[in-house]
Amino acid sequence: MEFPIFQVPYLGNAMTIALDAVLHVIIGHGLAIGALTMVVISEYFGFKKSSRDWEIFAKEYLKFLIIIITGVGAVTGVGIWFITSALAPRGIGSLLRVFFWPWFIEWIVFTSEVVVILIYYFTWDKWTGERKKKHIYIGLSYIFFALTSAFLITGILGFMLTPDGWPWDESFWSAFFNPSFLPQLLLRISGSFALGAIFSVGFLFATSREAVFRKEALRFFGKVALFSFSAAVIFAWWYFSVIPSTFKTFAIFAVLRRFSQQPEIFYIITAISVFIFVLFVLSALRGSTFLSRVLIIPVLLISIGYVAEYEGVREFIRGPYIMPGYMYANQVLLKESPFLDQAGTLENSYWYGITTNSPNYINQGAYLFAQDCSMCHTIGGINDIKKRIKGRTEDGILVILNHTHEMVPFMPPFSGTDQERKIMAHFLYQLSNENIKLGEPSRFAPIKGGKDE
Repeated sequence: MEFPIFQVPYLGNAMTIALDAVLHVIIGHGLAIGALTMVVISEYFGFKKSSRDWEIFAKEYLKFLIIIITGVGAVTGVGIWFITSALAPRGIGSLLRVFFWPWFIEWIVFTSEVVVILIYYFTWDKWTGERKKKHIYIGLSYIFFALTSAFLITGILGFMLTPDGWPWDESFWSAFFNPSFLPQLLLRISGSFALGAIFSVGFLFATSREAVFRKEALRFFGKVALFSFSAAVIFAWWYFSVIPSTFKTFAIFAVLRRFSQQPEIFYIITAISVFIFVLFVLSALRGSTFLSRVLIIPVLLISIGYVAEYEGVREFIRGPYIMPGYMYANQVLLKESPFLDQAGTLENSYWYGITTNSPNYINQGAYLFAQDCSMCHTIGGINDIKKRIKGRTEDGILVILNHTHEMVPFMPPFSGTDQERKIMAHFLYQLSNENIKLGEPSRFAPIKGGKDE
């Protein structure tokens, strides 16, 4: 089945997917797993120590979390499906064919999470005394479902970077339990607990609490943050050790982009952020409310930055693929590329014929750009293609199109005939010089035949 091509103005397709996905990960990991675990532990402390402070903190924290998780978290989760179905339909469709059952089970698990967390919240004041133990078990069952969801999704995310032998044997088990599955799962879980502890400290300072309780809670969350962050560092090292070297070479560029020739920037910023994080943890362990309060906002921003950095690197370094060994980032199958080079992209595109009334116009180049480049590039927005080719001659652009995947390894090759490359080069040259106008005839002959006649 062929799908129409949509392009998001200014933000671009990739950034639109990334913004929604990163927000969902922060909520899904930091709040739905990490912070909710802190709520259940806090409720347990309240029951075990007969502490009213821990009990009230846990209840108020849960009320705040349930709004964010069932509201923003659920919407961004659905948003991932909606956005990817529109912007990367062949990619998400192919993944669904491989991982139908994990995703089907995950949808059931997600629904169970929502039901359980609502039961957990609305039975809080009703299940008291001896029934409190059963209420804590409901909280634990929610954590179980949340971790199960992470388990199922991690197998799919790991496959998209380390598919192992799937492109050849197409075995579900080798695809799901791929080389990066276990280290990534442990990394995500430990990172979730670290984020949850930091968010908990933020809520602790954002609400009114007794000084003695605040110090006690601060020390506990400091311990969780310390051990979880230390574990996350170890699992991150393990995770990146199993990633193919060809992908790891793109990691610094994925973070710094235009400053990638100055890698010391990455190490300096990382060192400073780790120092601030360690200083915060030490202050929390000492129960220093003043210093912890000063550092909590920077640490929250640093933690969110770590999540965004990791997700960005993980997505970027698998270029030029959506599914390594099977599908390029522009959703062209590897086995299709030789055919399109011979037979042509325009002539074999259903949607080009449907949407183009005058195939001899420059919109041939516009369609080729949409097909080959729009997943990562925009026209006039983020990662603007005009800026990338500004100052180049038309022949120079043509040379780049002939050797795209050789010059920039994380970019897929151009899919189309030599004539289509020339049309694309002409389109980009006009575009970069602000000369292009809709309806201006191309100096190249129109594509003959196909479904547009």
